[in-house]
Amino acid sequence: MQIIIHRGTHQIGGCVTEIRSQKGTRIAIDIGKNLPSMYKKENIELDVAGLTNNSEKPFDAVIITHYHGDHIGLYNKILKEIPIYIGDVSKEIYKIIQESLEFANIIPKKDLEIIKEFKTYKIPNKLKINDILITPIEVDHSAFNAHMLKIECDGKTLLHTGDFRLHGQRGKSVIPALEKYVGKVDCLICEGTTLSREKEPTLTEFQLQNKAQQIFKDNKYNFVFCSCTNIDRLAALKEASIKAGRLFVCDIIQAKILDYIDSIARSDYYKFQGKYKKYSNKIISDMTKKGFVMPIRNNNFSRKIMQMFPESKFIYSNWLGYLNPEFEEYKTLQELVPNDYIYLHTSGHADLESIKMVCETIEPEVIIPIHSEQPEVFKTIRIKK
Repeated sequence: MQIIIHRGTHQIGGCVTEIRSQKGTRIAIDIGKNLPSMYKKENIELDVAGLTNNSEKPFDAVIITHYHGDHIGLYNKILKEIPIYIGDVSKEIYKIIQESLEFANIIPKKDLEIIKEFKTYKIPNKLKINDILITPIEVDHSAFNAHMLKIECDGKTLLHTGDFRLHGQRGKSVIPALEKYVGKVDCLICEGTTLSREKEPTLTEFQLQNKAQQIFKDNKYNFVFCSCTNIDRLAALKEASIKAGRLFVCDIIQAKILDYIDSIARSDYYKFQGKYKKYSNKIISDMTKKGFVMPIRNNNFSRKIMQMFPESKFIYSNWLGYLNPEFEEYKTLQELVPNDYIYLHTSGHADLESIKMVCETIEPEVIIPIHSEQPEVFKTIRIKK
């Protein structure tokens, strides 16, 4: 088994990992866009023979761990003959978002057609690409249906973590899943996103929900800037708004995503039907009387509604890096976010202690850090064997 990190040894996001078997099977794990950085960038332009150009035999497959843009955003650069695999739920969520972008003429129709052709995988089923066997393990992350990937070939086993955490609503299931489905591995390819970010206490999503509930009780009108695909965050906001006696209001795109989640959810926590109001002129009166919580995004529609409630509170519930001037949407985002915003967020990524727990569970012989600007921190990890 040969491992090649084409991009991602000293940057967060945009990672591309190649696994190559002795028989010549080649797969890539993730193919995303770069994120803005507060540190020195690796920022290698992505051009991989057989993946983005046809100077070599094409890869046999690309496996996407989840639908975040820094993991999937360059899907349209992949050679057309290479099949792209993604989790079944991830595909549907990503398709809803991209359909809205195609409708708004932000992406071309041909890109949407590529997405529709994505192949899917689903636990507990394994995926076999020639002589490479892949076992997906669903994990907790700020993307619903995110996966670690156990990869077996040439008598070796590796685990690629993708993005994960242990402090979300489904975090408690991660270590037991590794014990049951993975066990000891030869190699761990592990994300280390939080290792270069400011150290602050890690809130659980439940703690964040309690803080949000108090904010909503104290303030009648609330706009929350958060990702429309961060289902755990939206579920927390939904619960907090109900307990605070506020309407939970969503725009049409957000509603489509929540309705889909509702259709496949196994837990009441992720049930949204009857617990939110779809925004329209008809409910403005109720919003004014009862107060509301409304997730918003960086678009003109959100700005228009915010102008109708100038006395509202603005809660920023996303990564602070998006307020970095290097971010491509910084200028318009700066216009949206007021100076007196309330910051209420918890990371979608594992802290150092969680990474150590994963290492102690699967006891890798070799650790390869990716998705991190300070990979040297991994040298401090001592595995108890």
